[in-house]
Amino acid sequence: MSGDSKIGLQAVGGIVRTGVARKIASDTAAAVRAPVRPQAQDPLPTARLITLTGELAEQGPTIDVSRVASLRTAIASGTYTPDSGVIAKAILAFQRAGAD
Repeated sequence: MSGDSKIGLQAVGGIVRTGVARKIASDTAAAVRAPVRPQAQDPLPTARLITLTGELAEQGPTIDVSRVASLRTAIASGTYTPDSGVIAKAILAFQRAGAD
């Protein structure tokens, strides 16, 4: 006795099975041997990330033009003196961030 006949009449898609359910070996064996394929993930997030990356690349970096001009003037005149403590802290912060 098959499993379907134990629970009574089965309705699938509006069609009611009235006879005894038959087991077809070839269909069952094929279903067992069929490889399980993982579902493909939605490509939308990847496409959106690519679009955002392109938009950011087109914008370019934010540059403070007046700051650059003042630094160029100070370097050219020899009045620019870098703060070694600030530079050292920046280097350490950069190295620590890269270690994570």
